[in-house]
Amino acid sequence: MVHGLRQLSDHAEEATQLRAEESRLWWMYMQWLPNISLTAVGVSMGAVVFLLLLISHPFCVEGQVTPNFIHWKPLKTISHDSQIEVNPKRRWVAQLGHEWGWLRVWELKGDLTIGEKVLDIGGREGQGFFVRDIKWVGDRLLMTVIEGYDTYWEWDRGRKRVPWRVKWLLFDPQTRQIRDLGVNEDLLDAKLFAHPSEDKVLIVKLRTSYADWQIEIVQMPLEPFTKPKVIRKLSFPQELVGRYLYPVGWTAGGQHFWAIGTDQHGLTKLFAVRADGSIKRLTPDDHELYPALWREDGIHVDPISAGEMEGVVTPNGEYAVLMMFPKREREHVCIGYYSQERLERKRVLLDVNRPYPSCLKPLGICRLVGMVPDGRRLVIQEGWFAPYGEKKRVWVWDTQAGTVKPLAQVGWIEKVYGWIGTEWMVVEMRGELIQVEIEQLELERTAPEIVVDIGGEKKVEQETFEYGLLQVP
Repeated sequence: MVHGLRQLSDHAEEATQLRAEESRLWWMYMQWLPNISLTAVGVSMGAVVFLLLLISHPFCVEGQVTPNFIHWKPLKTISHDSQIEVNPKRRWVAQLGHEWGWLRVWELKGDLTIGEKVLDIGGREGQGFFVRDIKWVGDRLLMTVIEGYDTYWEWDRGRKRVPWRVKWLLFDPQTRQIRDLGVNEDLLDAKLFAHPSEDKVLIVKLRTSYADWQIEIVQMPLEPFTKPKVIRKLSFPQELVGRYLYPVGWTAGGQHFWAIGTDQHGLTKLFAVRADGSIKRLTPDDHELYPALWREDGIHVDPISAGEMEGVVTPNGEYAVLMMFPKREREHVCIGYYSQERLERKRVLLDVNRPYPSCLKPLGICRLVGMVPDGRRLVIQEGWFAPYGEKKRVWVWDTQAGTVKPLAQVGWIEKVYGWIGTEWMVVEMRGELIQVEIEQLELERTAPEIVVDIGGEKKVEQETFEYGLLQVP
């Protein structure tokens, strides 16, 4: 399938012999203080691209490594199912634990380190509610909650039947006041997307009775004692947008937004949605986003769910996202640059009819982490996987200049939550195994983990996850 790369794989035995010396030279060169086939490339933690282990060419690696990582220690969890949201002015960071429905908000200091915790609610016994979704609307945090159950797991498993209702709340971290905005059943199993004007929000949901996707544009209250107001309702049949419709970015003026859907064959495509309800599919028929492919030579990309592999809105207002041309004779991976009208251009990264990029050869087997907001650089991490607590090197691949620069050495990156500005990537990493005491409900949920009995107390070996900012200058 990738016959142009197969020829290079013949050097594997020679590369293996050189590996030890290569690793020693790389270690001396790159020391520092620790602290979304090759035809498929994604931009999230679930998208994995394994690059061939080939002969080293160190001359194309530039720069020096610096410890450009900020560790957000207070956000450490024993569950990787978190949602991290930073407000547009970089003053506050919110963390939602989806598995239980708790919400925590911290002050974000000027140096981007974590400050005082200003909110800790939901998802615990006696709270009477849990949080379903959050989104910053300017300096205020909008949240959807379900009242009547203490945790998501109680509600989802239906272990007890009590009256419940879904509503939304608005939290002002400056005053630490929470406003009740009332009940809205449309929030059930919906997703929120804030407008750049900071006074509107999208509610995206699937209305199963009609088998179509519903989007409501809601005006958020700016004055006390006012309620949210639906100013527009949009509807898109599944015959048009496929199995899902997931907004991923607003245009600069906020009049349109990009969304991910599928075509009639289930291939992932990018759409442009206008405020008047019109929608246009932008990805050409012969290209697709986020494919999955397994190859015998060890190169593979795992499929992921919708919305996890988003692109970036570039400084000139285009939406840049990785995509592929799947036909074997011209198989290639590229970055597509979209306006709200069409695919404007693309930059081919890997092609069966071109030599393997020489600047990637020194890196060996690597995993793609994400795309930088400039739309031309990619962040990659060495290795197939790293155990808990082990740190791995990270590089930045400039696809335009054809160079790879060392960036940092951090734990194994599991997920990217977006960017603060244009140079700080919000990441989740695997931490160490710890022993935690668990209740019966937790014990059932973590059944695959190793449970031990210490002095009559049930404990479990639980993996941890840590969070922080990776600087990409």
